Amino acid sequence: MSAPDDSGVKIQAYTQQILRALADPYTNNWVRYWQARADCEAADYARRGDSPSLDRVLLTLTAAICARLEARLGVNPDAHLPRGGEKRTVGLVASEAGAAVGYTLFTLYRDAYKVYLLDPLGRVAHTYHIQETLPRGVSNAKLLDNANLLMMTDGGRRMLLEIDPRGNIVWQYDSAHGLHHDFLKMPNGNVMMIIRGRKTREDAIAAGVNPKLVHERGITYDYLLEVRPIGASGGEIVWKWSAWDHLVQDFDPSKPNYGVVSEHPELIDINFLPESRIPTPLFDWMHTNSLDYNPALDQIMLSPRHFSELWIIDHSATTEEAQGHSGGNSGMGGDLLYRWGNPRAYGQGDVGDQRLFWQHQPQWIAPGLPGAGNILVFNNGN
Repeated sequence: MSAPDDSGVKIQAYTQQILRALADPYTNNWVRYWQARADCEAADYARRGDSPSLDRVLLTLTAAICARLEARLGVNPDAHLPRGGEKRTVGLVASEAGAAVGYTLFTLYRDAYKVYLLDPLGRVAHTYHIQETLPRGVSNAKLLDNANLLMMTDGGRRMLLEIDPRGNIVWQYDSAHGLHHDFLKMPNGNVMMIIRGRKTREDAIAAGVNPKLVHERGITYDYLLEVRPIGASGGEIVWKWSAWDHLVQDFDPSKPNYGVVSEHPELIDINFLPESRIPTPLFDWMHTNSLDYNPALDQIMLSPRHFSELWIIDHSATTEEAQGHSGGNSGMGGDLLYRWGNPRAYGQGDVGDQRLFWQHQPQWIAPGLPGAGNILVFNNGN
């Protein structure tokens, strides 16, 4: 049987993928080895297809490359792989078949001026040193394709910073607003961030909030800003979405946003309050703790912790359309396209229907991974 017409393209792409891993100048030999080894082992998946000839070519190529990796990079994987029965206390302590091979990036709460990049054996491949002149260091960091970090400073007036591997600041943005919890680099180079807004007690009551639920300091809500970086400092706001533009309430028919909550799951009940917080007056209403973006759908996923839900909105809507209920690819403007986790939040269920509990980090599973297109979420439990 002959290989399919696109076999040459697949082999070329496969080879280039391995060569990119081997040539990466920002990683040490161990990381480069395991990245390339992971790409080699990807050929196993090809055997599940309907192209035996292409399978044989890929597997032959895999054997040839893997045989040369150790010599080229000067590593001996057998000396470091976990063995059955061995108890490891440092580095990689367990490895199962099918486990992903890649980098691990994290920062410690009590060591907030360093961000660590670990290789697949659990060893520090690189340490990003944060300038200790910053207030309380970094609370959240993300590794970019160019090996820089995009991170948020902690404490006081938070800022977004991009630093290179040597710790030099290459871009910074002071939102002058309530930047909190999460942000992401968009495919177009812009940065999307969560901002906390605030309404006075009087403003909240005027919008239809039950006065018994409003804190004397008022109420906070979340909105999103998309910023296009400009120069080494600053940026231009190019898109905005606000939860405050998409409210519904069934408390006071004389106030705006009045309607039957259960008939409008696309809107947000301004009087929803988790039972765990009753009778505490509402101040931190949403507490959105993460963002994700799906470029294929041009949609954004939010995680409003205090609703115990995940929400999806339409990013294709313009800023003006996002303030209303029509426009964009969905035709729904900035209304919620999808929500899941707690039907009580929109009057369509009870406590037995709740599935999420103060969740964190819902994200679309990327193409090429098991469950691609589904949503993975950490159910925090509280």
